[in-house]
Amino acid sequence: MSGPRLWATGDYLLMWYTPMRTVPLIQSVPSAQVNNSTLSGVTTIFPDNNNHINFGAFSGVRASVGANWDKFGVDVGGFVLERQTQSAAVFNDGTPFAIARGYTAAGATAPTSLLVSFPGQYSGGVAAAAQSQLWGAEANVRRAWYAFLSDSTDLILGFRYIDLNERLAIDSPSYFPNGNSLDVRDAIRTRNTFYGGQVGFASRIGGTERGLGFEFTTKSGLGGVAQRAELVGSNTVVAAGVADVQPGGLYVRGLNAGTFTRDKFAYMQDLGIRLTYNFNPWVQVSFGYSFLYLSSVMRPGKAIDPVVNDSNVRFVANPTPSDLPRPAFAWRAEELVVQGMTFGLRIQY
Repeated sequence: MSGPRLWATGDYLLMWYTPMRTVPLIQSVPSAQVNNSTLSGVTTIFPDNNNHINFGAFSGVRASVGANWDKFGVDVGGFVLERQTQSAAVFNDGTPFAIARGYTAAGATAPTSLLVSFPGQYSGGVAAAAQSQLWGAEANVRRAWYAFLSDSTDLILGFRYIDLNERLAIDSPSYFPNGNSLDVRDAIRTRNTFYGGQVGFASRIGGTERGLGFEFTTKSGLGGVAQRAELVGSNTVVAAGVADVQPGGLYVRGLNAGTFTRDKFAYMQDLGIRLTYNFNPWVQVSFGYSFLYLSSVMRPGKAIDPVVNDSNVRFVANPTPSDLPRPAFAWRAEELVVQGMTFGLRIQY
């Protein structure tokens, strides 16, 4: 083995990852259109026009320690990104636009909207919030390999753990002039935990004496993702000061309410590129690019079934007759891509 015998690194991370896809959670409807049987001019306020919730940049930290002996080396490390929240809340009396939640009625051919405020009749609004956090850890054994176009190359064999924890909550209260109220709530939480083996290599140019250096690391992993989805919904009618609570919101009711779990085979890819500078043989700073890919994750927005049989929903005034068992739960896994910049400090001996 070549390079330092002992080292410890710390990185500041600035990362972005795949937006959360979901249904239109908050909509606006022009006041002049609310009495039409077919609403027009509906605009999505949250999420964006592509039905994406984009969390923006995540700050985070990553740390590792390692040691090299004559024949092999070992290292352990991990990272954590900050918990990030994107939210929106809109409340009014129905003017200049009414506020609504979007869905598709079972048996209907076009999307519809649940009006939460209505001009001249009742006020209300929708508050929606999405939250996400990602972290992980790994442990590896290293073995010196052929150095091609580099000063040293190590083979890597190890174990990888990745944890993605996310939530989505929607609350839509309506208030009537007689003092009565209606509050419809939906909450979805998902967790994806990847466990797997990984193999890869790390190549280095320089980095042990004063001056510039370069590092390239790639790791590929296979394993399983334990996926979990928890869906809870409720609606509360307050009349004459008495609260009547029923299970079932708009998106979570009946068949899709509860906790669902499964194990899914998944592929992981980790890539890192660093430009380094050594002030001396013991202190190094770096700037780099990091990329992480996971082939299967279940996210809260995809757990929502956009089709709702509203024929037996007490807070829908003009339901569409249907006997379809919707909403229903279905696994709709997708890929997760995490990438961004790293700024690091390394102490080595």
